[in-house]
Amino acid sequence: MATTEHSAKFEELKAKYEKNYITKDTLKKWVVINNKRPGAGITAEEYKQITGDEYEEA
Repeated sequence: MATTEHSAKFEELKAKYEKNYITKDTLKKWVVINNKRPGAGITAEEYKQITGDEYEEA
């Protein structure tokens, strides 16, 4: 059985998004952070897993 590894921030940000503590725009900023410093944010794929939407750069 395969397990999917997520970024360190994934579960925290997913929980905050589900409680409406943060927005999609906030999550997009975490993708930008991850692009600059891998492992410090979330990936574009994780953004999609959390929001259900494709990540698009602003």
